[in-house]
Amino acid sequence: MMKNEPEPLVSVIMPVYNQLDFLDPAIKSILRQSYSNLELIIVDDGSNLETKKFLSQVAASDQRIKIFHQVNAGQSVARNNGLSKAKGTYIYFMDSDDLVDTDLFKQSIRLLRQSQADLIIFDIGELNEKNERVLMDDGPNYQRSKLISTEEALSLIIRYSRFVAPFNYFARKDIYTENQITFPENMIFEDQISTPTVYSHAGKIVFLAGGPFYWYRRRGNSVTGEKWTKNLKQTITDLFFALDKERQIYLNFFNEKYIDNWHFHRMIRFYNFYFPFNIRKEFSKKMKDDIVSIGINSLTRREKMTYRAASSSYINYFYRNFRKIKDM
Repeated sequence: MMKNEPEPLVSVIMPVYNQLDFLDPAIKSILRQSYSNLELIIVDDGSNLETKKFLSQVAASDQRIKIFHQVNAGQSVARNNGLSKAKGTYIYFMDSDDLVDTDLFKQSIRLLRQSQADLIIFDIGELNEKNERVLMDDGPNYQRSKLISTEEALSLIIRYSRFVAPFNYFARKDIYTENQITFPENMIFEDQISTPTVYSHAGKIVFLAGGPFYWYRRRGNSVTGEKWTKNLKQTITDLFFALDKERQIYLNFFNEKYIDNWHFHRMIRFYNFYFPFNIRKEFSKKMKDDIVSIGINSLTRREKMTYRAASSSYINYFYRNFRKIKDM
């Protein structure tokens, strides 16, 4: 820290909905930060009595913890609730089953102040089912921490979809308040809108090299699949709404052909890698309509072939064997 300057308060916002098996280590990874000037705002999203009891106990153990309760309304509502309660100069959102490295906040605050940046981005890794830390296969090749442009920051999301999550960065609170940025409520895929929006309003952005600094717990697709298939129509509506909003942000910084190409690839990737089989038929119909609306002429020959096969039951074979599309 710079001499004679007070350490800025960091507000960590953590929505909680049960998950007691992972909640305690997640909280401890925040409280054990080498940077101590923080508040941990836990928003209980209608958890069971056992979780509420645990939260009361943990709050009594550290005065930096603040617990707020709400009826079950979803992660976005919980994040917005926490944001409204936050008093920090910087805001960080964390999931309640993940872990952060001990020195993340200390390194981030130092770099933010040295560079006079408004927002800092860093890479993440995975925690597998054996609780082992696993590095991602690919990522940005920054050998040292540096200031990056808004276009570079948005390109991280475009090229590596993991950078769309709110735990990949923290930002000055006034980015949210001055631009009236909140998380879209009552929908899924909300991060596809919120993160590009925050990046696009940050004056200066810095990337913290040397990561990963955050560890995302991957627990298979069963929970996600259940959430997505519970209401097929709403899932598809939410995704296309989010992709359209995200596309509109990108068009302020990149040429239309490039973003149309990204848009197509994201739809195919959701179809092929994330959606369970029983959602794909309905999704493929909407996908073809959406591609027509942005213009098939902007696609390459192979992309057009994939587009024409979108409603076919053979798209998995077709897609994997005729075009290997990176997670953009």
